Amino acid sequence: MQDILVPICVPGEARWAAEQAIAMYRKQPVRIHLLNVQRPLPRHVSRFFGGSDLHDFHRDAGIRVMEIAIRALDEAGVPHQDHVLVGSPAETIVHFAGEHHCGEVVLANEPGGVLSIFGLGSIGSQVRHLMQAHAADAPSRGT
Repeated sequence: MQDILVPICVPGEARWAAEQAIAMYRKQPVRIHLLNVQRPLPRHVSRFFGGSDLHDFHRDAGIRVMEIAIRALDEAGVPHQDHVLVGSPAETIVHFAGEHHCGEVVLANEPGGVLSIFGLGSIGSQVRHLMQAHAADAPSRGT
């Protein structure tokens, strides 16, 4: 069964992301990973909280972002795994996709504009840029 990564960065992407995941699952069963990446809190804020409090804060915030997608997948009877990680969004998404051998990453916005060429636009553009860079490096790693 193929693993599909569906990163959801903002709540406005959740409905679209769920529709894509449901359509993919109905074509052929796939393992769906919903992912939200929370940026770390600044050190001057985080130092006042314990590790478990920070973990709970990030987890709750991430689930709120994915809430609409989770509900839609549940209502459609589509199994999924929900993940909330902390880090740089684009880099964390690419790392997660590689670590979980995801055959496809469903990204909400299409690349466009000059900034996307350099991976400086939206998170989707940054992910595409990083994935292309990793793909270009892959053949040379084996030699």
